[in-house]
Amino acid sequence: MSDSDTSRAREAAEDLVDLLSAYEMELSALEQEAPGVAPLREAVGLALARVTFWISDRDAEDGSASETRH
Repeated sequence: MSDSDTSRAREAAEDLVDLLSAYEMELSALEQEAPGVAPLREAVGLALARVTFWISDRDAEDGSASETRH
């Protein structure tokens, strides 16, 4: 993936984190009144975790790529 593609993907992933976080918070509150939404909240939480992991994994790769090896 080129640097510009990686940058665009990261921006999209960060936007997705913002969006999913808001939905997860709303579903958590709704779950108190309607326990049936628990599977949906769990699915959103899982998606949020995977996107967050992808972002942190990219950060780790970028950091290790810039290190000088002796």
